[in-house]
Amino acid sequence: MKIIINREKLMESIQHVTKAISSKTAIPILAGLKIQASANGITLTGSNSDITIESFIPIEEEGIQFIDELEAGEIILHAKYFPEIIRKLPSSTVIITTDENLQITIQSGHAEFHLNGQDADEYPQISAIETDTNFELPINLLKNMIKQTVFAVSTSETRPILTGG
Repeated sequence: MKIIINREKLMESIQHVTKAISSKTAIPILAGLKIQASANGITLTGSNSDITIESFIPIEEEGIQFIDELEAGEIILHAKYFPEIIRKLPSSTVIITTDENLQITIQSGHAEFHLNGQDADEYPQISAIETDTNFELPINLLKNMIKQTVFAVSTSETRPILTGG
């Protein structure tokens, strides 16, 4: 796998998916962040077995090029170290390469880091939700709806049905 990508766009997606990752999990591989590179772009996945968040980075969107080079592959990286490295990189372009031993190299400017990855086949499969009915809402409308109803959510653990869980 080889990826040459815009650092800011990668960091934005990492921040989204790491919200679902817990460092204390019964399944150790879920403490990792899954990176899948395909012909269309990169999919980042984070999960804690209750909630899963996927973020897709296309090669190009609205005339803006996010990914300069892409070779297919997938790997799991520790969700604690990988985001910290990406956040502190000096350049706006990041080069990520993996070898057959699941060793990953991250390069940006004069900085170079090496991390050990895990086999992506070990990561639990996400079950797709199949439905015949769907709808779309403008993001501002959804935010407004949440703001108007969030006051009714209980913070008391003695009434779990009202916490949304």
